[in-house]
Amino acid sequence: MLRTFLVLALGFCMAFGALEKENIAPQMQQNIDEVIKILQDETLDKVTISEQIFQRFDGDFDFKLMARLSLGPNQWNGLSSDDQERFTEHFIARLKRSFVQKLELYSDEIMVIKETKEIQVGKATRIYLITELIGKEKNYPITYKFYETKDNDWMIYDLDILDVSLIQTYRSQFDGYLDSHSLDELITWLNGDEAL
Repeated sequence: MLRTFLVLALGFCMAFGALEKENIAPQMQQNIDEVIKILQDETLDKVTISEQIFQRFDGDFDFKLMARLSLGPNQWNGLSSDDQERFTEHFIARLKRSFVQKLELYSDEIMVIKETKEIQVGKATRIYLITELIGKEKNYPITYKFYETKDNDWMIYDLDILDVSLIQTYRSQFDGYLDSHSLDELITWLNGDEAL
């Protein structure tokens, strides 16, 4: 059950586009419904399901920002622009691969929106969309975190699964890794399934 979180969370994220503030909750609900329909369509194989969801991928949420945040400023700024692009490419590929691998774990869970909160982070405003995955035995919280872009749209930059940040989880794995390892070694890990 717990292993289904990533596929559902990323699947619902991927159905987003950059949003206006007032459209976050209603668009989320619409996209949740659409992704559930795709996941429940028994005529589709796993590859087709992932393709249909990934077709909605471009412009959805800020994976480049997620990649940068996952390394932290010191590690990120220590990379050349070419290496930043390489890392970002492989980071995104790992998230996609995790999503595809977990598609088969989906088993008719549903997700409901609980509330939308505005959070002040320094001088910036963030929107937290709090949802709940309804399981057969227990319900689990998933929070989508939005920031405002320069174009005044809102995009997802992180999500909390069971109150644990996806970005902070990666950062704890990456923290200091590049101090004693090469970027190629980190990319090898991103391309595999083993832990750091």
